[in-house]
Amino acid sequence: MSSNKMTNQKKINIICAIDFGTSRTGASWMLSVDNVSRNQICSTDLYKVQLDSQVTIFKTKTTVLFKKKTNNNNYYSNNGEEWKPIFFGKEAENKYLKIQKKEPNFEDNYQLFKNFKMKLYNNDKINPKIKSKTGKEWEFIKVLSGVFQFIYKKFEESCEKHNSTLHYRIDSIQWVLTVPAIWEEKAKVIMRRAFYDAGLIKTQDSGNLFFCYEPEVAALDFLHDQRNQINDFHNKKLLVIDAGGGTIDITLIKPKIKMNEIKEFEILMVPKGGDFGSTYIDQQFLKFFQNFLDLNDDQFDQFQNQCIRGFLVLLDRWEDIKTGIQISEMTKKDAQLIEIPKIMVKYLKKTFGIKDFERLTEKYNKKNKKSGLSKIEWDDDDDCLYIYGDRIKSFFEKPIKKLSLYLKQLRQQTDIFKKTQMVIFTGGLSNSNYFRKSIKNLLGKKSYQYFLSPYPDKSIIIGAVLYGFDPDIVTIRRSHFTYGVKTMPIFNPEIHDQNRKIVIRKINNQEIEHCKNVFNPYIFTEDKIQLSTPIIKRFRTVRNSNEFKLEILRSTIAKWHPNQKSYYLDSPGVKLIGSLTIIFPQDNVPLNEKKVEVSFYFATTEIKIFMKYLPNPEIQKQLTLNYFENNL
Repeated sequence: MSSNKMTNQKKINIICAIDFGTSRTGASWMLSVDNVSRNQICSTDLYKVQLDSQVTIFKTKTTVLFKKKTNNNNYYSNNGEEWKPIFFGKEAENKYLKIQKKEPNFEDNYQLFKNFKMKLYNNDKINPKIKSKTGKEWEFIKVLSGVFQFIYKKFEESCEKHNSTLHYRIDSIQWVLTVPAIWEEKAKVIMRRAFYDAGLIKTQDSGNLFFCYEPEVAALDFLHDQRNQINDFHNKKLLVIDAGGGTIDITLIKPKIKMNEIKEFEILMVPKGGDFGSTYIDQQFLKFFQNFLDLNDDQFDQFQNQCIRGFLVLLDRWEDIKTGIQISEMTKKDAQLIEIPKIMVKYLKKTFGIKDFERLTEKYNKKNKKSGLSKIEWDDDDDCLYIYGDRIKSFFEKPIKKLSLYLKQLRQQTDIFKKTQMVIFTGGLSNSNYFRKSIKNLLGKKSYQYFLSPYPDKSIIIGAVLYGFDPDIVTIRRSHFTYGVKTMPIFNPEIHDQNRKIVIRKINNQEIEHCKNVFNPYIFTEDKIQLSTPIIKRFRTVRNSNEFKLEILRSTIAKWHPNQKSYYLDSPGVKLIGSLTIIFPQDNVPLNEKKVEVSFYFATTEIKIFMKYLPNPEIQKQLTLNYFENNL
């Protein structure tokens, strides 16, 4: 039995997937049926996008608006105050713009959060803080819980709309939550906790929620869309480039296809990538805008916080330019016009005394003369800024360079990359003609067949629903890290540090020398791991105790260095990522014979652990990393 199937043996009536993205978010669902088809997918009404005659997907901006409690229930507590999510997405932004106009002290009663997902990237805090548009700090989990609660409300409305006779319980829904393939365990832990706090699952380690990796499910949707040509992809290496809002992920997939049906996926490499997605390009544009206005960081922060409405409109206009500009327009001759909202112009004049924008333009051009980029121009009649293509091209520089570096490293790994024939672009940034052509130029236009997902920014949510029906379709992955446990073996002076030696008294009063805090690895980085094949280990307590504590360690060490005889908890690159304390039952088994068999599943999207108390095998426990309970 595979680990995913073990997590949830209850009757599932509905598969519901949430693509919680940095820039945009969507949710779709499908009734649990035998014959899965893309055109059976229904969408929660977050924001409607008609893809074709058969597929409609709703996706909107990752923006949530909270309102302070007046006299109602279902509010979230934040620093003693209670708040409720009232709008999400584009609707939240529109409502916020209206509130700003009508209510002078709106910031006391309303808080808007936008594009906050990347706060989880490489963040060691278990509950990081994020700032609202007015600068108020909230706990990340509180904000995300509000998002999930709002999406669930829309899911209920969608179910009622499509099938008014449909009956379901919370535990009959299989939730699938998308994450970047480079996401770390702690980020998934936080998202799972937010899901639980929103009331969508009954326990924190519930099998009614599992995660899927975005490039994998995007590839799944792409192949489903190929229909009659799907057999052409059998056993071919597919390089998937998922260029999203916050991250860019690269992975290599080999599908096995028979009789027009996808049988399984093998993941051929540890996913690569980083935080240089589409929103990084937005940041470069805003940095340029700040330099143009000649404002320091404090002034620009004040401008953003006090002129939220203007920035929302400005970034909407910039989005159209970013995704729509053609590679042929990235020149010194082609200008893109961006109209500055009048509310921004008015604020700049009143607050910072900026009245002569033409003079400001001249000053900027003079200051940046050595950059080699075209001059910018200002139209005073229409409050428009003209930015030439070569400058816009510079905003794309880091994502292109970073991705180029990863692809160059990948191509040098000839054993992995050899015979790769196809490249699939997916994710919102893949809508950019310039982005795709830049990567094609790097890899070689004639070296590979290039494909664009039918709906680059929607493929992940469609694929996530399909994945929900068969999460075991990915049969093999590569380990992202070196994983193991902290142990206390018998001290061996030939391999252990003398200063780590401790003496433990056994039940018979015999004193035994042990070595503390030893890292015992079970699987190394890039090792091939089977989804359904666990690593099974047996443990018993070293000390005279009625409990056993298991600590899970992770390391960036790819392979043991030949001169390094042992690694420890405090060795460079070693990190504690979770612990589990087992309380032994009160039975007649002597303490030194109380043993536990532990099965580790490292190939799943969350590390799963299944435990069995050997003196009584009927006593079993299933756990998800970081949600360990203290009783067996």
